Amino acid sequence: MRLRDKRITEADRTALAELAVQDKTAFAEIITDYVDPVYLSLDLAQAFMPTREVQLGQQFVKSFKGKYHVQQIVPGQITLGEQIVLRNKALSFNLDILSAKAEYNVLELEHGGPAYTPEAIRSDVQKALAEKLLMRGWNAIANIWTSGNASALTITGSSYSNFTDLSGPLTATGLDNAIDHVNYWTGGVRSIIGTESALAPLSTFGQYKLISGSNSDQYVTINGQPALTFDNVSPYKRPYGVESYRGVTNIIRIPQIFDDTEYPPKPLLPNDYVLVIGQDVGEFITYGAAQTKEYVDNRPTPPYWNYETWVQFGMMIWNAKGIVKLKVQSTIP
Repeated sequence: MRLRDKRITEADRTALAELAVQDKTAFAEIITDYVDPVYLSLDLAQAFMPTREVQLGQQFVKSFKGKYHVQQIVPGQITLGEQIVLRNKALSFNLDILSAKAEYNVLELEHGGPAYTPEAIRSDVQKALAEKLLMRGWNAIANIWTSGNASALTITGSSYSNFTDLSGPLTATGLDNAIDHVNYWTGGVRSIIGTESALAPLSTFGQYKLISGSNSDQYVTINGQPALTFDNVSPYKRPYGVESYRGVTNIIRIPQIFDDTEYPPKPLLPNDYVLVIGQDVGEFITYGAAQTKEYVDNRPTPPYWNYETWVQFGMMIWNAKGIVKLKVQSTIP
Protein backbone atom coordinates (compact mmCIF):
# COMPACT_ATOMS: atom_id res chain seq x y z
CA MET A 1 0.00 0.00 0.00
CA ARG A 2 1.33 3.45 -0.80
CA LEU A 3 -1.55 5.35 0.76
CA ARG A 4 0.05 5.81 4.15
CA ASP A 5 1.05 8.47 6.64
CA LYS A 6 4.34 9.96 5.47
CA ARG A 7 5.64 10.12 9.04
CA ILE A 8 6.83 6.51 8.74
CA THR A 9 9.68 5.87 6.31
CA GLU A 10 10.21 2.77 4.19
CA ALA A 11 13.00 1.72 6.56
CA ASP A 12 10.56 1.98 9.47
CA ARG A 13 8.06 -0.18 7.60
CA THR A 14 10.69 -2.84 6.95
CA ALA A 15 11.53 -2.89 10.65
CA LEU A 16 7.84 -3.16 11.53
CA ALA A 17 7.41 -6.07 9.10
CA GLU A 18 10.31 -7.93 10.73
CA LEU A 19 8.93 -7.16 14.17
CA ALA A 20 5.51 -8.50 13.14
CA VAL A 21 7.10 -11.89 12.47
CA GLN A 22 9.36 -11.96 15.52
CA ASP A 23 7.22 -10.37 18.23
CA LYS A 24 3.51 -10.04 17.54
CA THR A 25 2.79 -8.55 20.98
CA ALA A 26 5.17 -5.65 20.43
CA PHE A 27 3.84 -5.24 16.88
CA ALA A 28 0.28 -5.00 18.17
CA GLU A 29 1.35 -2.34 20.68
CA ILE A 30 3.08 -0.32 17.98
CA ILE A 31 0.07 -0.55 15.66
CA THR A 32 -2.19 0.61 18.49
CA ASP A 33 0.09 3.54 19.24
CA TYR A 34 0.21 4.46 15.56
CA VAL A 35 -3.53 4.93 15.27
CA ASP A 36 -3.99 8.63 14.55
CA PRO A 37 -5.92 10.59 17.22
CA VAL A 38 -8.39 11.67 14.53
CA TYR A 39 -8.07 9.09 11.78
CA LEU A 40 -7.40 5.36 11.65
CA SER A 41 -4.37 4.33 9.63
CA LEU A 42 -4.71 1.91 6.72
CA ASP A 43 -1.65 0.12 8.12
CA LEU A 44 -4.02 -1.30 10.72
CA ALA A 45 -5.79 -3.31 8.00
CA GLN A 46 -2.75 -5.55 7.62
CA ALA A 47 -3.21 -6.67 11.22
CA PHE A 48 -6.34 -8.62 10.34
CA MET A 49 -6.16 -9.24 6.58
CA PRO A 50 -3.37 -9.48 3.99
CA THR A 51 -3.17 -6.41 1.77
CA ARG A 52 -1.46 -5.84 -1.54
CA GLU A 53 -1.32 -3.37 -4.39
CA VAL A 54 -2.28 -4.68 -7.84
CA GLN A 55 -0.73 -3.05 -10.92
CA LEU A 56 -2.00 -2.64 -14.46
CA GLY A 57 -1.86 -5.94 -16.34
CA GLN A 58 -2.07 -8.17 -13.29
CA GLN A 59 -5.09 -10.45 -13.05
CA PHE A 60 -7.68 -9.77 -10.37
CA VAL A 61 -8.19 -13.49 -9.79
CA LYS A 62 -7.74 -15.82 -6.84
CA SER A 63 -7.22 -19.46 -7.81
CA PHE A 64 -7.82 -22.54 -5.67
CA LYS A 65 -6.14 -25.73 -6.89
CA GLY A 66 -8.19 -28.92 -6.87
CA LYS A 67 -7.09 -32.45 -5.92
CA TYR A 68 -6.80 -35.67 -7.91
CA HIS A 69 -8.88 -38.61 -6.82
CA VAL A 70 -7.27 -41.69 -5.26
CA GLN A 71 -8.62 -45.20 -5.98
CA GLN A 72 -8.36 -48.53 -4.27
CA ILE A 73 -7.27 -51.21 -6.75
CA VAL A 74 -6.49 -54.92 -6.97
CA PRO A 75 -3.41 -56.43 -8.60
CA GLY A 76 -3.63 -56.58 -12.39
CA GLN A 77 -6.32 -53.93 -12.64
CA ILE A 78 -6.19 -51.34 -15.40
CA THR A 79 -6.96 -48.24 -13.40
CA LEU A 80 -9.04 -45.33 -14.49
CA GLY A 81 -7.16 -42.10 -15.14
CA GLU A 82 -8.06 -38.47 -15.07
CA GLN A 83 -7.31 -36.12 -17.91
CA ILE A 84 -4.86 -33.32 -17.23
CA VAL A 85 -7.20 -30.40 -17.13
CA LEU A 86 -7.28 -27.03 -15.45
CA ARG A 87 -8.51 -27.94 -12.00
CA ASN A 88 -8.48 -24.52 -10.41
CA LYS A 89 -11.45 -22.62 -9.10
CA ALA A 90 -11.06 -18.92 -9.83
CA LEU A 91 -12.76 -15.97 -8.18
CA SER A 92 -12.40 -12.38 -9.34
CA PHE A 93 -12.28 -9.16 -7.36
CA ASN A 94 -14.96 -6.52 -7.82
CA LEU A 95 -13.46 -3.05 -7.59
CA ASP A 96 -14.93 0.14 -6.21
CA ILE A 97 -13.62 3.72 -6.00
CA LEU A 98 -13.50 6.09 -3.06
CA SER A 99 -12.56 9.75 -3.21
CA ALA A 100 -11.89 12.53 -0.71
CA LYS A 101 -11.66 16.19 -1.70
CA ALA A 102 -11.10 19.55 -0.02
CA GLU A 103 -11.39 23.06 -1.43
CA TYR A 104 -10.57 26.34 0.26
CA ASN A 105 -10.32 29.88 -1.00
CA VAL A 106 -6.80 31.24 -0.96
CA LEU A 107 -7.62 33.72 1.80
CA GLU A 108 -8.31 30.86 4.19
CA LEU A 109 -5.13 29.12 3.12
CA GLU A 110 -3.06 32.25 3.68
CA HIS A 111 -4.63 33.34 6.97
CA GLY A 112 -6.13 30.18 8.47
CA GLY A 113 -3.07 29.20 10.50
CA PRO A 114 -1.05 25.97 10.61
CA ALA A 115 -4.15 23.72 10.56
CA TYR A 116 -5.15 25.02 7.12
CA THR A 117 -1.91 25.02 5.21
CA PRO A 118 -1.86 22.98 1.97
CA GLU A 119 0.48 20.46 3.64
CA ALA A 120 -1.90 19.91 6.57
CA ILE A 121 -4.96 19.65 4.32
CA ARG A 122 -3.28 17.13 2.00
CA SER A 123 -2.36 14.99 5.01
CA ASP A 124 -5.87 15.15 6.49
CA VAL A 125 -7.55 14.28 3.18
CA GLN A 126 -5.21 11.32 2.63
CA LYS A 127 -5.87 10.07 6.17
CA ALA A 128 -9.63 10.41 5.67
CA LEU A 129 -9.47 8.25 2.54
CA ALA A 130 -7.26 5.64 4.21
CA GLU A 131 -9.60 5.47 7.19
CA LYS A 132 -12.63 5.01 4.95
CA LEU A 133 -10.89 2.14 3.16
CA LEU A 134 -10.13 0.51 6.49
CA MET A 135 -13.69 0.93 7.74
CA ARG A 136 -15.17 -0.46 4.52
CA GLY A 137 -13.07 -3.60 4.94
CA TRP A 138 -13.73 -3.93 8.66
CA ASN A 139 -17.48 -3.41 8.28
CA ALA A 140 -17.64 -5.87 5.37
CA ILE A 141 -15.98 -8.56 7.48
CA ALA A 142 -18.27 -7.77 10.41
CA ASN A 143 -21.41 -8.07 8.28
CA ILE A 144 -20.65 -11.51 6.83
CA TRP A 145 -22.15 -13.26 9.85
CA THR A 146 -25.39 -12.05 11.39
CA SER A 147 -28.08 -13.50 13.64
CA GLY A 148 -30.15 -14.17 10.52
CA ASN A 149 -27.69 -16.32 8.58
CA ALA A 150 -25.34 -17.85 11.15
CA SER A 151 -27.53 -20.82 12.08
CA ALA A 152 -28.41 -21.54 8.47
CA LEU A 153 -24.82 -21.46 7.22
CA THR A 154 -23.07 -23.11 10.15
CA ILE A 155 -21.78 -26.48 8.98
CA THR A 156 -23.54 -29.47 10.53
CA GLY A 157 -21.47 -30.85 13.37
CA SER A 158 -19.90 -27.52 14.33
CA SER A 159 -20.11 -26.97 18.06
CA TYR A 160 -20.11 -23.20 17.74
CA SER A 161 -21.63 -20.74 15.33
CA ASN A 162 -19.77 -18.07 13.40
CA PHE A 163 -22.10 -15.56 15.05
CA THR A 164 -22.72 -15.56 18.78
CA ASP A 165 -24.80 -13.05 20.68
CA LEU A 166 -23.33 -13.02 24.18
CA SER A 167 -26.25 -10.91 25.45
CA GLY A 168 -23.85 -8.92 27.58
CA PRO A 169 -20.17 -8.01 27.84
CA LEU A 170 -17.41 -10.14 26.33
CA THR A 171 -16.87 -13.34 28.32
CA ALA A 172 -14.09 -15.89 28.57
CA THR A 173 -16.43 -18.68 27.43
CA GLY A 174 -17.55 -16.80 24.33
CA LEU A 175 -14.01 -15.82 23.35
CA ASP A 176 -12.64 -19.31 24.06
CA ASN A 177 -15.28 -20.90 21.81
CA ALA A 178 -14.52 -18.40 19.03
CA ILE A 179 -10.78 -19.07 19.23
CA ASP A 180 -11.31 -22.84 19.13
CA HIS A 181 -13.65 -22.50 16.14
CA VAL A 182 -11.22 -20.34 14.16
CA ASN A 183 -8.25 -22.54 15.05
CA TYR A 184 -10.10 -25.56 13.65
CA TRP A 185 -11.28 -24.00 10.39
CA THR A 186 -8.08 -22.07 9.59
CA GLY A 187 -4.36 -22.26 10.27
CA GLY A 188 -4.85 -20.33 13.49
CA VAL A 189 -6.12 -17.02 14.81
CA ARG A 190 -4.59 -14.08 12.99
CA SER A 191 -6.04 -11.42 15.28
CA ILE A 192 -8.67 -10.51 17.81
CA ILE A 193 -9.94 -7.05 17.00
CA GLY A 194 -12.43 -4.66 18.53
CA THR A 195 -12.71 -1.27 20.14
CA GLU A 196 -11.27 -0.68 23.59
CA SER A 197 -14.80 -0.70 25.00
CA ALA A 198 -15.77 -4.00 23.37
CA LEU A 199 -12.54 -5.68 24.52
CA ALA A 200 -12.52 -4.10 27.98
CA PRO A 201 -13.50 -7.29 29.91
CA LEU A 202 -10.50 -9.12 28.43
CA SER A 203 -8.18 -7.00 30.58
CA THR A 204 -9.75 -8.70 33.61
CA PHE A 205 -10.78 -12.28 32.75
CA GLY A 206 -7.68 -12.75 30.60
CA GLN A 207 -5.54 -12.60 33.73
CA TYR A 208 -7.19 -15.26 35.86
CA LYS A 209 -9.78 -18.00 36.07
CA LEU A 210 -12.04 -18.87 38.95
CA ILE A 211 -11.67 -22.29 40.57
CA SER A 212 -14.63 -23.08 42.83
CA GLY A 213 -13.77 -25.27 45.79
CA SER A 214 -15.69 -26.81 48.67
CA ASN A 215 -14.42 -24.24 51.14
CA SER A 216 -13.81 -21.12 49.08
CA ASP A 217 -13.29 -19.86 45.55
CA GLN A 218 -9.74 -19.62 44.26
CA TYR A 219 -8.43 -17.31 41.55
CA VAL A 220 -5.62 -18.79 39.44
CA THR A 221 -3.57 -16.59 37.14
CA ILE A 222 -3.48 -17.75 33.52
CA ASN A 223 -1.28 -15.21 31.74
CA GLY A 224 2.06 -16.08 33.30
CA GLN A 225 2.08 -13.58 36.15
CA PRO A 226 3.00 -14.75 39.66
CA ALA A 227 0.30 -16.03 41.95
CA LEU A 228 -1.49 -13.54 44.22
CA THR A 229 -0.90 -10.71 41.74
CA PHE A 230 -3.36 -8.82 39.62
CA ASP A 231 -2.86 -5.92 37.20
CA ASN A 232 -5.81 -3.70 38.01
CA VAL A 233 -5.34 -1.42 35.02
CA SER A 234 -7.79 0.47 32.87
CA PRO A 235 -8.63 -1.19 29.54
CA TYR A 236 -8.37 2.24 27.92
CA LYS A 237 -4.91 3.26 26.74
CA ARG A 238 -1.72 1.51 27.75
CA PRO A 239 -0.69 -0.44 29.73
CA TYR A 240 -3.33 -3.09 29.26
CA GLY A 241 -3.85 -6.02 31.55
CA VAL A 242 -3.60 -8.65 28.81
CA GLU A 243 -1.52 -8.67 25.62
CA SER A 244 -1.68 -12.44 25.04
CA TYR A 245 -4.64 -14.77 25.44
CA ARG A 246 -4.76 -18.52 24.75
CA GLY A 247 -1.86 -18.30 22.34
CA VAL A 248 -3.14 -15.23 20.49
CA THR A 249 -0.67 -12.35 20.76
CA ASN A 250 -2.13 -10.10 18.09
CA ILE A 251 -4.88 -8.45 20.13
CA ILE A 252 -5.85 -5.17 18.47
CA ARG A 253 -7.68 -2.68 20.67
CA ILE A 254 -8.80 0.25 18.55
CA PRO A 255 -9.17 3.54 20.43
CA GLN A 256 -12.50 5.20 19.75
CA ILE A 257 -12.50 8.16 17.36
CA PHE A 258 -15.08 10.91 17.58
CA ASP A 259 -16.88 13.40 15.41
CA ASP A 260 -16.13 16.60 17.34
CA THR A 261 -18.45 18.67 15.17
CA GLU A 262 -21.32 17.43 17.35
CA TYR A 263 -21.94 17.86 21.07
CA PRO A 264 -21.44 15.64 22.86
CA PRO A 265 -18.82 14.16 20.51
CA LYS A 266 -20.25 11.32 18.43
CA PRO A 267 -18.40 7.95 18.56
CA LEU A 268 -17.72 6.70 15.03
CA LEU A 269 -16.58 3.11 15.68
CA PRO A 270 -18.98 0.30 16.64
CA ASN A 271 -18.61 -0.91 20.23
CA ASP A 272 -21.05 -3.82 19.96
CA TYR A 273 -18.92 -6.63 18.50
CA VAL A 274 -15.54 -8.34 18.62
CA LEU A 275 -14.06 -10.16 15.61
CA VAL A 276 -11.87 -13.25 15.83
CA ILE A 277 -10.20 -13.62 12.43
CA GLY A 278 -8.23 -16.60 11.18
CA GLN A 279 -5.27 -16.93 8.85
CA ASP A 280 -5.82 -16.73 5.08
CA VAL A 281 -9.54 -15.95 5.13
CA GLY A 282 -9.38 -13.28 2.45
CA GLU A 283 -7.47 -10.38 0.99
CA PHE A 284 -7.78 -6.63 0.56
CA ILE A 285 -6.32 -5.01 -2.58
CA THR A 286 -5.96 -1.62 -4.19
CA TYR A 287 -5.60 -1.10 -7.92
CA GLY A 288 -2.37 0.82 -7.91
CA ALA A 289 -1.60 3.60 -5.47
CA ALA A 290 -3.87 6.48 -4.53
CA GLN A 291 -4.12 9.09 -7.28
CA THR A 292 -4.22 12.84 -6.64
CA LYS A 293 -4.99 16.07 -8.39
CA GLU A 294 -4.39 19.60 -7.21
CA TYR A 295 -5.31 22.85 -8.92
CA VAL A 296 -6.50 26.42 -8.39
CA ASP A 297 -9.85 27.48 -9.80
CA ASN A 298 -9.37 31.12 -10.81
CA ARG A 299 -12.99 31.74 -11.84
CA PRO A 300 -14.26 32.81 -8.40
CA THR A 301 -12.73 35.69 -6.46
CA PRO A 302 -10.78 34.93 -4.39
CA PRO A 303 -9.64 31.81 -6.28
CA TYR A 304 -10.28 28.35 -4.83
CA TRP A 305 -7.53 25.83 -4.14
CA ASN A 306 -8.64 22.22 -4.75
CA TYR A 307 -7.08 18.96 -3.62
CA GLU A 308 -8.54 15.50 -4.27
CA THR A 309 -7.30 11.95 -3.82
CA TRP A 310 -8.96 8.70 -4.88
CA VAL A 311 -8.20 4.99 -5.00
CA GLN A 312 -9.72 1.88 -6.55
CA PHE A 313 -9.99 -1.09 -4.20
CA GLY A 314 -11.56 -4.49 -3.66
CA MET A 315 -11.83 -7.24 -1.05
CA MET A 316 -12.46 -10.97 -1.25
CA ILE A 317 -13.36 -13.44 1.51
CA TRP A 318 -12.83 -17.08 0.52
CA ASN A 319 -13.06 -18.73 3.94
CA ALA A 320 -15.88 -17.16 5.90
CA LYS A 321 -15.76 -20.10 8.31
CA GLY A 322 -12.54 -18.60 9.64
CA ILE A 323 -14.29 -15.48 10.95
CA VAL A 324 -16.30 -15.36 14.16
CA LYS A 325 -18.35 -12.36 15.23
CA LEU A 326 -19.15 -11.98 18.91
CA LYS A 327 -21.97 -9.54 19.55
CA VAL A 328 -21.43 -7.84 22.90
CA GLN A 329 -22.90 -5.11 25.02
CA SER A 330 -20.02 -2.88 26.05
CA THR A 331 -20.10 -0.55 29.01
CA ILE A 332 -19.15 2.96 27.91
CA PRO A 333 -17.46 5.06 30.62
